[in-house]
Amino acid sequence: MITTEIQKFYCQRFLNTMKLDYTMASHPSLARWVINSIEVDQSENDTHFLFVSEGEVMLKSSNGEFLLVEKSFAAVPGNFSLDGSGQVLVATLLNYTGLFTIGGPIEPFGRLKYIDGCSSTVLINPLRRGEPCLNFLYVPPGISQTPHTHPSLRIGLVASGSGTCQVDEGTFKMEPGTVFCLPENKLHSFSAINDSLRIIIYHPDSDVGPTDDSHTMLNNTFVGKKSAKVLDVIRTK
Repeated sequence: MITTEIQKFYCQRFLNTMKLDYTMASHPSLARWVINSIEVDQSENDTHFLFVSEGEVMLKSSNGEFLLVEKSFAAVPGNFSLDGSGQVLVATLLNYTGLFTIGGPIEPFGRLKYIDGCSSTVLINPLRRGEPCLNFLYVPPGISQTPHTHPSLRIGLVASGSGTCQVDEGTFKMEPGTVFCLPENKLHSFSAINDSLRIIIYHPDSDVGPTDDSHTMLNNTFVGKKSAKVLDVIRTK
C-alpha cells in the first residue's frame, strides 16, 4: 500500500512505501520512497530518477529488464516496475521525456568543488540546458554548510554517513536511508560532525548543459579553421 501525502519540508528515515506530491511546484514532481516493489503506470509522459539505497531490485520498463544493485542509479522514462528486496528513492518529473540511463555505483567523493569544503558529481547530466539532473553531494567530516537556498525543489536521500539538516523547523538527523524534500527557496544547511555525509539529490532543472547553439559536437566541428558554431550556412536549421 502506498501512502500519499502533500508535504512542504520533509525529512525522515524510510518507514514504509510513500509518495509525496509536489505537483504544485514550479517543476511539478513526485517523490516516492519504495520498499521492495512498486508498479508505476499512467506515467507515459514522465521521467523517473532512481537511486537504490539498500539491497537490489529488478527494474522492468519498455527498455527491458535490468538488475539495479545497491548504490546504483537510473533515469527511466515512462511506466516501470520494481521488484526485489531493497529500498529505492524515485523522484519523478512530470511531462518530461528523458533518456534511459543506468549507472553507478557512486564514488567516495565528488569530482567538482562545491561550497564549504563539499564536493559534488553530476550522476545524470541534463540533456539540454534547463533540464533535470541527478547529483551526488559529499560533505566531509567536521563541515557545517553555510545556510543557503535553491530556486527549485530538491528531493534527496542519504546514501551513507551521518549528520544533520538544519531548517527553520529545527535540526533533523540524517543517516543512511533518510529521505528529504526541500521546497523551492527553503533555507537549509547540511552538517557532518563526526562522520562524512554522502547524499543523492534530484534537481528538476539546471542552468548548465548543451543547447542548439553550443554543444560539443557542433563546437568541435571545423571547416578549415572555423568552428561550425559560427558557420550559419551549414548549421542545421
